[in-house]
Amino acid sequence: MLVRFTKNAPSAPADALTCLRADNTRTSGEMHKQAILPHAAFHFVIETTLGWRDGFFGQIAEGADFAGVTATFQAAKKSPAKIPRLRQSEALVACLAAEQWGGASEPAAFAVKLAAACKKERVPALALTPDELTRVRTALREFGAAWRPLTPGQTLERTF
Repeated sequence: MLVRFTKNAPSAPADALTCLRADNTRTSGEMHKQAILPHAAFHFVIETTLGWRDGFFGQIAEGADFAGVTATFQAAKKSPAKIPRLRQSEALVACLAAEQWGGASEPAAFAVKLAAACKKERVPALALTPDELTRVRTALREFGAAWRPLTPGQTLERTF
């Protein structure tokens, strides 16, 4: 699936996301701006780096539309046990986004923060190995290095 991340003007509340599936169907929506990268970019990097196929982009790749997956994520807040990966990914995004502002912590300290975030989401703790954490952080830096210089209207394309 081809994923297009389009940067909007700094004054805009969101950037744009379009997903083009292999069967030529598409879905699109807004990516809320968050910290240095849009929220959906964190999900994309996590899912592609860790090979997750049951998260946000995995569901879109399987044919779900953007609004439907967003609604599923919101519904999972009320019943996190039904779809724990969705809420675990939100916990991981929250921890990684916080690092964008406060700097990275050692893997053991990150694991404690991630466990607390998963507890807040009412899902089992997500265990990342130090290698997985390093790979995700590296992928986020690489995505950010490609995203930051874009001007409004420019697009970053990646494959899921």
